[in-house]
Amino acid sequence: MGRNKKEIIREAAIKVMAELGYHHSTTDRIAQEAGLAVGTIYNYFGNKEEILEYIFAVEVEKRQTAFEKQLQSEKPIFEKLEALLELHFSEIAKNIAAGQILVRERQHPGKKEANGISAFLDGVPQLIQALLDTALEQGEIRPGSTRLLAAAIFGAVQEVAATAVFSQDKQLQKEILENAASELVHFFSLGMKASP
Repeated sequence: MGRNKKEIIREAAIKVMAELGYHHSTTDRIAQEAGLAVGTIYNYFGNKEEILEYIFAVEVEKRQTAFEKQLQSEKPIFEKLEALLELHFSEIAKNIAAGQILVRERQHPGKKEANGISAFLDGVPQLIQALLDTALEQGEIRPGSTRLLAAAIFGAVQEVAATAVFSQDKQLQKEILENAASELVHFFSLGMKASP
């Protein structure tokens, strides 16, 4: 049995959109990359915007699953946060092209209702905030706005990811993605730790 056609289309779209950018990508080019008839794409997606939304939706689902696992764990907050960020950066390292799309297309003007892009851009900071809310309740972090801290963490993560995925130096790219989680958690923990 072959791979799921929806997944084949997603993988082809990641490659095409990373290379050409969303606006210069076409469903014809995505179909060509996927080795499918363009009509097959329309069996799964109404247009290329829906494909882009699906790319983001798959990425947020991966992070949602990891978040739920970490939220249930008994580990201290900064270990949980580091585990989540390690997953995020390892997913990007596995697929640099998908990472480029997550960074570059986040400003895509999509529909106003919830979609894969807004689920990623709103959902991931909300996941981080929920983690911080629990830590605050347990006295692991100092009092403060968990919403603001979650936005700051997410913004830093996005910028570090951008630095990595658009680097032409493959060694630097690897080094950034391997060290980003621990460096960011160390940086943020200095400002968030509760006073003894």
